[in-house]
Amino acid sequence: MKFFAEVFIYKANVLRSDTVLELKEVRGALLGEACGDALGYPLIHLSQEKILSIFGQFGLRLLVRTRKSIGKSAPVTELTQLMLSTVDGLLWSDAKKIDVTEGVYKGYMRWYYGQTGEEPRRGQKSWMRRQSHEHEICLIHKKFMHERREGDEDCLNALSSVKRGTKKHKLNDSESSSVLTRAIPVGLLYSDDFELAFEKAVEISYLTHSSDIAVLSAGTLAALVSLSASGSSIPKALETIYEFLNKVENSDSIISLLSAAQEQSVKHPAGKGGSWDYIDSINSLGSGEKANEALAMAVFCFMTIDDPFEAVIAAANHGGNSSAVASITGALEGIRHGEKFLPNYWTDMLEGRESIELLAEKFCHMCEKRILRK
Repeated sequence: MKFFAEVFIYKANVLRSDTVLELKEVRGALLGEACGDALGYPLIHLSQEKILSIFGQFGLRLLVRTRKSIGKSAPVTELTQLMLSTVDGLLWSDAKKIDVTEGVYKGYMRWYYGQTGEEPRRGQKSWMRRQSHEHEICLIHKKFMHERREGDEDCLNALSSVKRGTKKHKLNDSESSSVLTRAIPVGLLYSDDFELAFEKAVEISYLTHSSDIAVLSAGTLAALVSLSASGSSIPKALETIYEFLNKVENSDSIISLLSAAQEQSVKHPAGKGGSWDYIDSINSLGSGEKANEALAMAVFCFMTIDDPFEAVIAAANHGGNSSAVASITGALEGIRHGEKFLPNYWTDMLEGRESIELLAEKFCHMCEKRILRK
């Protein structure tokens, strides 16, 4: 017995040092996403000129309250709500020993009922109750998860369908970047297998999005998160992803935009400390409304600006979809640096911070268990 115990401890230590996520990476990713989302939210409908006019030459650099704030916190949007709902669903799948997509669907339907106030369908009422595994936190009972902010109507409409979205049962043609942040927890969970991360993120994305651009962009982000969390640099990870995507049908536009982001990062280094030199480059990649655009814009910000804090600032202060781009950039920076790059005057203002930190701890434990079971 002693021999087997020693073997297990040895194996656990080897895995822990090489493949198992550390809590700082999970917290960094989830808090980084949420802070980027909250920073970008007040800027979503503003042009670059308007941002400069309102916030000055350095742009918006603080998390701020809006008219939709709860109390004194800086609000997050559905991007963070659905990322957390994905974590919620993954935890459910682990606790109940069900397929991850089934668990995530339950998490999304909880969010849907919280957003719409609709009476749960037959067989789904119990989903809204605190589950046996939710001792520390029941996410759907948190008030901020019920707040309607910049809601993706395509997503809500998809979840209103009695028949669940799949690759065969398409619900819409949405290419919205709202699909992306949900891929972040999937990439973290499968940090040892980027291809499986891609596959599961695509499968989960079909629950609300049916277009190739949306689901394949989400899969690509999950793969990028997986490789990054396992220690790959972003350039090296992209090299691996290009080789993989070349075998995936209809992925050309994603490869093209990511390649353009890399080229722009070399040709036009981003400005710092109030310089707006990056604007032309980031705008050349799109508005961020489409999933492949937001992904490329975030990769550009991450690769071009060495200071992680300034990278998130850059990702938010442009005339496109600020929340989408900044949230992804924040998650990527959080994986690399942990939460330490986030200033206290951001995290202290962040809506749902305590819930995010609790979920991060539980989710990190789940990721660890999955690796050690292999």
